[in-house]
Amino acid sequence: MRKEVLSQEEIKNLIATHYDNENPNIRRAFIMSLYCGLRFCDVKDLTFANVDYSNKLLKFEQNKTKGHSASSGVIIPLNDGILSLIGQPKEGEGKDTPIFPLPSFTMCLKALRRWVKRAGIDKHITWHCGRHSFAVNILNNGANIKTVASLLGHSGLRHTEKYTRAIDKLKEDAINSLPELTL
Repeated sequence: MRKEVLSQEEIKNLIATHYDNENPNIRRAFIMSLYCGLRFCDVKDLTFANVDYSNKLLKFEQNKTKGHSASSGVIIPLNDGILSLIGQPKEGEGKDTPIFPLPSFTMCLKALRRWVKRAGIDKHITWHCGRHSFAVNILNNGANIKTVASLLGHSGLRHTEKYTRAIDKLKEDAINSLPELTL
């Protein structure tokens, strides 16, 4: 099954949407995935020690490739918006405190689906769709494939190339959205 992608407009809509009893940590963590391309397992394990505030960088080892690949370490530049999403450790918390204290994956997925539905987005959005949306959106905005591969922590371009196919599909959909031309 093809992974769904949230457009930048849908992401804005999602961020503007709130619902009863929402978990602010789930919300922040998914927005982090949308803006940094992180997997659920990686965003869940982030601590304040992973953030280099002075150089505005996020540094971490990917869970999926830890111990299997020389390129399991990822460094992501952070802008002010992402830094404000991360915040600072609370009084009395150490650097090893999780940035996003999250419940189980199942609970996070249920909350995400409820949030997406509340936002009126009719797509099957999973946690991993945040990562896919990040890649497709930055490619659409002109990032080159090597940059995207590096931000996603891919060791080569082979895994990143699938995102260019998503771009081609978006281009095709855009052309097909025009009224039918009859001459």
